[in-house]
Amino acid sequence: MRRNAQHETAAEAVLSGQVNVDLSAISDNIKALKKRTAAPHFMAVVKGNAYGHGLVDVARTAVAAGADWLGTAQLTEAIALRQAGITVPVLSWLYLASQTSATIREALEYDVDVSLGSVGQLEVLAGIARQLGRPAVVHLELDSGLSRGGARKEDWAELVARARQAELDGTLTVRGIWTHLAWADVPAHPGNAAAVAGFQDAVAEARAAGLDPELRHVSSSANILDRPEFHFDMVRAGLAIYGLAPADHLDPADFGLRPALSVTAPLVMVKKVPAGTGVSYEHQAITHEPRYLGLIPLGYADGIPKGISGRSLVQIAGRQVPVIGKVCMDQFMVDLGPDAAGIGVGDTAVLFGYPAAGAASADDWGAAIGSPGDEIINRIAPRLPRVYQSSAYECPDYQEPAGGEQTSHVA
Repeated sequence: MRRNAQHETAAEAVLSGQVNVDLSAISDNIKALKKRTAAPHFMAVVKGNAYGHGLVDVARTAVAAGADWLGTAQLTEAIALRQAGITVPVLSWLYLASQTSATIREALEYDVDVSLGSVGQLEVLAGIARQLGRPAVVHLELDSGLSRGGARKEDWAELVARARQAELDGTLTVRGIWTHLAWADVPAHPGNAAAVAGFQDAVAEARAAGLDPELRHVSSSANILDRPEFHFDMVRAGLAIYGLAPADHLDPADFGLRPALSVTAPLVMVKKVPAGTGVSYEHQAITHEPRYLGLIPLGYADGIPKGISGRSLVQIAGRQVPVIGKVCMDQFMVDLGPDAAGIGVGDTAVLFGYPAAGAASADDWGAAIGSPGDEIINRIAPRLPRVYQSSAYECPDYQEPAGGEQTSHVA
């Protein structure tokens, strides 16, 4: 097969593949979501490196698109946002108080709001705030049935009483009360209405204790789209801003949302093998006739799940081709069929995402392994470079840069 020198040079430049992020898609998704809520505040959740899309670039895009809050799970990500010069309010909700007091102190110094769901956390935060000489700004979290973070109903009265005393002492300011629904991705489930009723009771109890929270927030992406009565003072958009389905019955395209991320890699080798050839470890795949095999330089170390073997999920030269054999640590093979005409070394393999017509989606990949698409995008390894661009692709409000070129950079 003829080799293409230009393609080989490109393959060397991005040998490990890359993650492509269309920031205009994220911007448009946020604008579309904001139109669906009357809540006065909109939080863009950028936890987990913005679901694999890139923390700082996505956060800046979100703020420019109208998000007036950002949310992270880890305090270190909240601190990174501040260090990048992002000044909008940030809420962070996952930390181990007894072992991360230095990190908590740094977060408070950077004016990061933190979640508070136990008296133990309250005591640590109040102590650090006392040292700093200014109150820690907190959002009290209610466990409304998820049995994850937050205070259970039985512990709520003590928590709000202690929080009110800390306010009087000048060590805490309660800015918000929040919860996360156990059935958030099944909006019609009756457990949601029951949990929200319990949440409203908890807010009333907090106010009766003397607290005056300005923000009540419950809704994540699915509830933004499907349960407007749960929106309260702020909504927290995660999956939907990245264009992925937040619930099985919700098609992002129906709400004007589109994926912002694709994963591509160069085809680094093409070889013809005879019938009866075993492919990859343990020869779990054996060719039954002469075939062309292609080698993709990504593997499970990059977040490629082993469960995709045998699935036609990779697009090369406009053709969907199946993965053949076991996925290896840094590479996997695809079956190019008995005739690989038009396919050569250096061609781009689109694993999933925009904008190639007919390419698989992250949700398609998730379905192949019995998981939602957000697991796929969150598995993508940090070692893959992120390439950011704002394109005119399906962006009605997009203003093309002078010269008609795309804007892009690599992180």
